[in-house]
Amino acid sequence: MVWIYISESLLYLCFSLLMGAFIIQLIPERLKPEISIPKRLIQLSVLGIIFFSAAPVIRIILFLYEDIGLALTMQNVLGGFEVGKAWNVTVILAIFFYLFVSLFPVSKSRVLSCIALAFTFILLLALGWASHAASLTDWSGFFVHSLHFLAVTVWVGILLIVGWCSRNQENWLSYLRWFTPLAIGCFLTIMGTGFFLMTLVIDINEYGDAWMLPYGQALLVKHLSIIPVLFFAFINGFWIRRKLKRQEKINPITWLKFESILLFITFVSTAVLGQQEPLHSIETTLGGSGPSAIFDYFYSGTIDPSMHVQFGLNTINALFFMVAFIFMWLIVYSFRKNTPAVISFFMGMFCILSLYFGFMASIQ
Repeated sequence: MVWIYISESLLYLCFSLLMGAFIIQLIPERLKPEISIPKRLIQLSVLGIIFFSAAPVIRIILFLYEDIGLALTMQNVLGGFEVGKAWNVTVILAIFFYLFVSLFPVSKSRVLSCIALAFTFILLLALGWASHAASLTDWSGFFVHSLHFLAVTVWVGILLIVGWCSRNQENWLSYLRWFTPLAIGCFLTIMGTGFFLMTLVIDINEYGDAWMLPYGQALLVKHLSIIPVLFFAFINGFWIRRKLKRQEKINPITWLKFESILLFITFVSTAVLGQQEPLHSIETTLGGSGPSAIFDYFYSGTIDPSMHVQFGLNTINALFFMVAFIFMWLIVYSFRKNTPAVISFFMGMFCILSLYFGFMASIQ
């Protein structure tokens, strides 16, 4: 299963790189730092969409082929399953897209960048067509999932391109003036659409019960991983702006890089979440598949399919929560003391772990 999580994470990365690369080309030079995007990066990202989007298809084929044979299974999956049909469309579009970015100077023309952006958006819609949310509803799931993923790729994509492809930090204040409100809008869109997508799968009142299953564990880690991202986003969007206005010495590119790494960790948890069995009924899923191995490790009692998870405050989880708040404070303190961004990054990682252990230790 690890291979499919890696493939899904890299698929999100490829989409983000393409979205960020073509959006940033539409921004006037005076509103962004000097950026150099290798053509090879664009080509590899397009090819990555073809190969990494095949992982769910391969997973279904490997699950079914022993009964009717490999050739017939491939034919049935590619022609009869929505995920297979979506991948067929993805391959055809991505081949045309690859030829387009290879033959034309897309990084030197806004018109060509707009066309490339349209290709990326259509491929994103194909991914939304094959999503769990699209299979659960007529159109709303497809629309909301696509909007959710679009907001993610716009926010993360611009961060990745500016953070890793900038040659200098010229025009950084001008860049922050338009990117900060855009990032806030993307985040609010992600929160709203994410809440809707979650309600398609589980009842909000059963959020804690879902932790008994791998799906719920991935959901918890994803939500916790957002916390240090918000700290870094606030630092990059507001405090660094204040320092630059005061002409203090600081390298904002390094902080942006580590924010993008934190967001990639969120990608990984999203990839794990997307490949788990959906929780249409926690009791039924728990009875059929059994509990998560991690939950089983933390929970000392007998796990029954009809049970409900209870929470309580105790010495152990109180200590973990205190440690988590200390790490949150250290993220800010490290920035104010001008320590390297990598220190705050690890403080963010330790914050996620402390919160996770705190919540798991709360289970009674």
